[in-house]
Amino acid sequence: MPKKLTLLVILFFFLPFCFAQNINTPFVPTPPKEPKRFCKEAEKFYTLMEKSKSYVEITSLEGLVLDLRYGTFENFSGHDLYCGGKRAFLHRDAEKKLRKAIQILKQEFPGFTFVIFDAARPLYAQEALRKTVRNTPYSHFVSSPNPGGMHNFGLALDLTLKNSDGVILDMGTDFDSFEAAAGKQGEKEALKTGRLLPEQVKNREILRQIMKKAGFVALPSEWWHFNAYPSKYVRENYSRLPF
Repeated sequence: MPKKLTLLVILFFFLPFCFAQNINTPFVPTPPKEPKRFCKEAEKFYTLMEKSKSYVEITSLEGLVLDLRYGTFENFSGHDLYCGGKRAFLHRDAEKKLRKAIQILKQEFPGFTFVIFDAARPLYAQEALRKTVRNTPYSHFVSSPNPGGMHNFGLALDLTLKNSDGVILDMGTDFDSFEAAAGKQGEKEALKTGRLLPEQVKNREILRQIMKKAGFVALPSEWWHFNAYPSKYVRENYSRLPF
């Protein structure tokens, strides 16, 4: 067999295996040399949201609290993408579904609240996140700003649950861990190896069922991420944020 052909065969069979191995651990990025606060960009984003007729602020919505990780330096990019901002927005159509989810949660799990990690996300923030994972085995976890992910249409939420005692439910991995065990597609194997416990998967299912009943679509690779509609429908019927 020609040497080049032999090399291609080896790559074909072994690269998928290597890739699978690489995402069995949480993503640990190299911290930026100069962490940045995107203050001018965040101000422009908030102004855009306030003027838009398509978006609604969910910051003070009853039944949820904010834990906006990208508004701190404590996220995988190492940058404060919202300049410490504690405001969150959604497209009106997604906000309606969130209100429904809050009502369902209130009925089925009295005292529980949603904890929001992120909602509508501007393109500058998407690029900062994408830049961190670009050319790594974790790059598929973060959409490129062009064409953009569902957050960039204001039609996605990252969230978890807090119980009636004020305790965050244990989901087995942190938000944005970016490992195989972080999503439903990796749970079966993670249970076998002991990486996840049945109680942790049960907690994830509580979140999934509440969101599903409200009309959201779960992302298979991330327990925290939910889209208001399938991505194909969103791209055909909605406009991406301009900034």
